Amino acid sequence: MILAVLLVTGTEAPVRAAAGGGAEEKTELNFFPLVGGDTDFGIGVGEVGDWARVNPETKQFSRRLENAVFITFKLRDGKLIVPYVDVYLLLTITRFGPEDRFRLEVRPSYTDERTLGYYGMGNASQVPVGFTDPQLQYRRIHPGLSTKVRLKLGGGFYATQMSQLTYSDLVVGQDSFLAYQRANGSPKVKELIGGFDRHLLLLAGVGVEYDTRDNETVTRRGQWHAVSVRGTPALGGWAPHAYLQVDATARFYSQPIPRWLNLSARLVGDAIIGEAPFYELARFEDTAAIGGGKAMRGVPAQRYHGKVKLFGNFEARSDLFHFTVRKKPLVLGAAAFVDLGRSWTELFQRLPELDGTGWGMKYSVGGGLRLQEGTTFVLRADVAWSPDARPIGAYFAAGQIF
Repeated sequence: MILAVLLVTGTEAPVRAAAGGGAEEKTELNFFPLVGGDTDFGIGVGEVGDWARVNPETKQFSRRLENAVFITFKLRDGKLIVPYVDVYLLLTITRFGPEDRFRLEVRPSYTDERTLGYYGMGNASQVPVGFTDPQLQYRRIHPGLSTKVRLKLGGGFYATQMSQLTYSDLVVGQDSFLAYQRANGSPKVKELIGGFDRHLLLLAGVGVEYDTRDNETVTRRGQWHAVSVRGTPALGGWAPHAYLQVDATARFYSQPIPRWLNLSARLVGDAIIGEAPFYELARFEDTAAIGGGKAMRGVPAQRYHGKVKLFGNFEARSDLFHFTVRKKPLVLGAAAFVDLGRSWTELFQRLPELDGTGWGMKYSVGGGLRLQEGTTFVLRADVAWSPDARPIGAYFAAGQIF
């Protein structure tokens, strides 16, 4: 449930453009103290903001530093717990190197998730009977550092290289459903769960993108498609997982039809080959896949586990009001959406005992509000219903879902 956005502050100041001419850049500073959260992790407090240098003619930024701190709280069995702690910095430099053809992203982070869900393997999994909510959860602490370099090839095409180092510490209760399935599940389920030891993941990969968006943050027209392959070898007991992960994402943004309405769509496919840690089977691009506020709203995060995920999002967005606060331009908008998708346990195996035999598509419908400040910052609040929701899902986050 979303409680409040407490304050909006910001400044703008002119900054000379880089050597070579062009319009004089402006500095945008956005800062939001927050009280909010979602139905997966509870109610929390924190802040989110960014500092950016923006070209007033193109509305594009050349440098941007985004930061966020968020801590949530939840009552469980009459006790106050802290389900979620997330702290990160994201530095983005959009133009550097020969002919300004390179783009760099660097993201250090620390995340502590104490109420991650595990309900069983496969698209046909049912919420286990006889287990309480705490017994359907586990904890994962994972500091990390990721980098991404993008090279402009021309014609909207880019080559990418990404690297990621993550340390994971898993805390699994002995009376949890996850521990029960590790000990008593089918041979396939035991194989997929693997172990709970602390470990490192050293992921590296390459990809190709096609990007014609008019604006990265507030996109109204264009396309953004990406295909990537990343993987890690097994490097001993401290890094035991060896697997490849293939991601393909297509995003479309329509011209306003009519002028006040934008239609957007995203289709995502994710496949894992090899022995990934079990928590990756519920994720894509380091976030929950079939469930959660960044993929399928309304479906609880980590609800479905599988090595193959396919889902889509369809949104209609509209600006409602333009206004100013402390001389900062703001736009209040609204959105309506439909999300749908499903998972499969393995890429090259049919496992009807885990995935079922029917269509198996999960879906959700909902709507929300968008608050845009300047040209580089958006806050999003969504409410969604799904047959899997308990009873609805509510989410508050920085940035559009795609």
